[in-house]
Amino acid sequence: MRSVNRQSDPSDHPRRFADWAKLIGGALLLSLVLILLMQGYAPPGPAGDVFRNNLRNRIDATPLFYTEVESLMPEE
Repeated sequence: MRSVNRQSDPSDHPRRFADWAKLIGGALLLSLVLILLMQGYAPPGPAGDVFRNNLRNRIDATPLFYTEVESLMPEE
């Protein structure tokens, strides 16, 4: 079995830096969007209308609602 020589290639450093920068940038963007939505801001359009209606009427539209239902199938 041959051992793999894993010496770093000097030309690989800019690419590795760009990959890390994209990862960190994406994580920051996702975090900002989540923080914005947590503050009560809603996007424009039909999705925003639903969010605003839920906030206005104090509707808690979480997926946990469906865990309280005994059966999802209607009884016959």
